[in-house]
Amino acid sequence: MAPSTRTAGPTRVDLHLHSRASTDTGSWFVSRASMPESHTEPATAYATAKARGMDVVTLTDHNTIAGALEIAHHPDVLIGVEVTTRFPEDGVPLHVLVWGVDEARWADIDRLRPNLHEMLGYLEAADLPCALAHPLHRVGDDLSPDHIERCLLLFGLWEGINGARPRLTNEVAARIARSAQRSLMERLADKHGIPPRAWGPPGLVGGSDDHGSFDIANAWTELPPAATPAQVLDHLRARRVHPGGGHGSAEALAHSVGALATCALVENGTVGLPEPMRGILADVLQRPMRPPARPDAAGQGVGAGMAGEMIAGVRRDPRLVRRYRRLERAPEGRGRSHARIRLVTGWMHGDLMRRVWSGRGGGLGMRGGAALGAIMTAAPYLLASRYLAGEERFAREIDEAFFGPAAPASGPRRAVMLTDTFSQVNGVAGTMRRLAQHAALTPEAGIRVITCEGDGTADAGRLDLTPLARVPVPGYADADLRLGVPSLIEVLETVRAEGADLVHAATPGPVGVAGMVAARALGIPFVATYHTEFGRYALDLTGDRLAAEVVGRAVAWFYGQADRVYVPTESVATDLRAAGIAPERIAHFGRGIDLDRFGPDRTTRRMRSRMGSGKRLVALYVGRVSREKGVEVLAEAMHRAAGQRADLHLCVVGDGPARRELSRALRGVSHRMMGVLHGADLAAAYAAADMFVFPSATETYGQVVMEAAASGVPAIVCDRGAAHEHVRHGDTGVVVPAGDPGALSRAVLLLADDARLRADLGLRAREMALAHPRWPHVFSALAGSYHDLGAGGAPPVASQRARAVA
Repeated sequence: MAPSTRTAGPTRVDLHLHSRASTDTGSWFVSRASMPESHTEPATAYATAKARGMDVVTLTDHNTIAGALEIAHHPDVLIGVEVTTRFPEDGVPLHVLVWGVDEARWADIDRLRPNLHEMLGYLEAADLPCALAHPLHRVGDDLSPDHIERCLLLFGLWEGINGARPRLTNEVAARIARSAQRSLMERLADKHGIPPRAWGPPGLVGGSDDHGSFDIANAWTELPPAATPAQVLDHLRARRVHPGGGHGSAEALAHSVGALATCALVENGTVGLPEPMRGILADVLQRPMRPPARPDAAGQGVGAGMAGEMIAGVRRDPRLVRRYRRLERAPEGRGRSHARIRLVTGWMHGDLMRRVWSGRGGGLGMRGGAALGAIMTAAPYLLASRYLAGEERFAREIDEAFFGPAAPASGPRRAVMLTDTFSQVNGVAGTMRRLAQHAALTPEAGIRVITCEGDGTADAGRLDLTPLARVPVPGYADADLRLGVPSLIEVLETVRAEGADLVHAATPGPVGVAGMVAARALGIPFVATYHTEFGRYALDLTGDRLAAEVVGRAVAWFYGQADRVYVPTESVATDLRAAGIAPERIAHFGRGIDLDRFGPDRTTRRMRSRMGSGKRLVALYVGRVSREKGVEVLAEAMHRAAGQRADLHLCVVGDGPARRELSRALRGVSHRMMGVLHGADLAAAYAAADMFVFPSATETYGQVVMEAAASGVPAIVCDRGAAHEHVRHGDTGVVVPAGDPGALSRAVLLLADDARLRADLGLRAREMALAHPRWPHVFSALAGSYHDLGAGGAPPVASQRARAVA
């Protein structure tokens, strides 16, 4: 071969690179899907590797040198191959990189490759350097620590950086390789009866393992100066090598697999797309789109019509066009390639999701097609994340097998709390706001709240995602209460970017469900809090038992996916156990009380004037004004009580879909609709009241009851739901039967007629509140409760092996 142009300085070679010649993948899924393992032309691979700084180029296609032969006329090309071979003892497969191959030698290797030992014997006799490719990648399902020990003896070179594998997998493989000092090699040789290839650690090489042309030369091997490929082979034989470059990522794998699938579908004619969309794909994927296999396929069907609309949408989105053009001006390379694909797939996923949720998708068929398209767009990211999570789990298992269990992590786990409600007026939103404030002031808590409100907040305590659509709560009359629908891809990336090792869903809406999917894709624990009796709410709001049943089953499914279900009260825990959730999966996440804000002395003349109380007795209701809160029972009870005590005055603090209905129902009763109050105003309203009346039978906690207690106000609550857990009947308040306006009326009159009783109950309610945990304690306890999730002792084989090779 003629010498290359570079003769001084270190030599770089991407020693693991694929082209379209890679067809013998060994992957059942890829072969059944009629997908190539790579769509990169050999000439493109060569040109790209050179443009990205590689001094010598090799192709290592699976079980073929056909691709490498296409570029062998270049003087700086080294012919290589990735061989699938097997341990003869048990048939476990391995991938081995071999370089310096010609057609005759490849014929011999191909004949011998079913038997690892015979093939390695031939390679040694032929003086062909080889390396164990991606040492911790399970080509089959049976790779074990024993196999890896044997590989330490059999291979003088290991792939220390594989550009398609996660950092952890590469680092554990390199750590094992570096641990192979002579004493260990002697013990392993005795154990397995295999003479070692070398009495020391194998040399480490690097390669991109690129299949889609996006990541060519993102990882490489650095060698001493080499003027020819022959000199590269000499350095490999002498193990004068050092790996360099980057590691793999879920995004890179998703783009590679997605590009392969897209090319296969489009070119086979399986998906009919109009020519403009084919042009966009060709530009984004950096690959010309051949005409479809079926000429009549292009531009046909529902998918084609939707594709045409999406093209028009792209042209109408100047922000997208500007961002894409900005990327066009960026330096050519891995970063630009992935940024372009992510920009386009993110836009497509968002557009399809908006079609599903906003009604722009047309009829049922079109919306169904949009839903399928949105799922297919996100699927590569989800599947890639799940696959790499499995690779990392296996790497941790192998690391423990060789080196013993890792030291327990110090400090809290990193968790994200996803919620569909934050700015609204309800107990869940209030808790989430307090948690975000706590997280911002206490970064060491390790929790960040994730919302989808569209306000763009991004601080230490909270990150807000942009909603793709806003959907109303089914059956809820309040048009202002709408849930944000996030991008599933963005939620996945957010959880990963946060470094979270646990996902906690505060609500079972679109954001919570997306968090659950992300956790399952990433292989990390998923927990959820049961805040609301959704089945009862659905029945109260719609009066439809079928709707309530559907909602109840959907909610049960969601919480059934959780590794742990947090409940605020024992009443909820009892209900969940009765519903079939195992007791060991239920944990307590209560609520705190802000005693700095709420107290008997917080009232003001101004607030009493606003409340319109004068010298009358004030009964206070605080909460959402909605049917599920029992406001109809409240109105009837107040009518009955006012008939006997003309000095009774009801103040309603809050808002909701039943506000006008309640106001009409209270005609003839002295009352004031206060609307929503916050902060000092809310505290002043509590302190100005003589009693607190709360007829809701659907509470899972009842934060307002605790706030009333902290204000020294006795509460009247019903015996169903969880609010009664904060009231000791006859000691701090009164508990009445749920849904009984007569009983509620009698309790109101009881407190109205006895000022001494009101004072005694209020005093003891305040004492109870003083003993209640504060919010910082509650959040610290929550963070501490995460520690045992996903934890466990090392498998017995791990500790035994650690002792054997120590």
